[in-house]
Amino acid sequence: MTVISEPIEDIGGADNKTNFEFSSAIVRENNAGTGLITRRPVFLVAEDGVLTTPDLDPGMATVRIGQRAYLIDIPDSGTPVRLWPLIEAGLPIPPEQEATAVINGGGVARVQAMTAAEYSDLTSSTTPDPGSTFFVY
Repeated sequence: MTVISEPIEDIGGADNKTNFEFSSAIVRENNAGTGLITRRPVFLVAEDGVLTTPDLDPGMATVRIGQRAYLIDIPDSGTPVRLWPLIEAGLPIPPEQEATAVINGGGVARVQAMTAAEYSDLTSSTTPDPGSTFFVY
């Protein structure tokens, strides 16, 4: 089971009351292989500027933010993961960037370059998305 936790604010930096809806992308067996996951959604709103989900079953899911839906792959993580990297990993590559896109040979959902200090800050507060590869400089 995995908790998703993400700071949420509007473009002006204010706390945001946007509705979030999480549901399984399909009816499927749960990650533990002991039961059935339905498509019934879980509705959430950020509290004190942070969206925190209950434990979610790992696997393909849909998150609806306002009127827009995104397909995400929830990893199996014992510590909270951020929502944005999960959304970003599922976004299509814009046509103007197709020639520069990294082709995934399997197992990598996202690649990001960052400084050693940025990586240290990231890993001190949360477990990075296990499908992400970080290039530290």
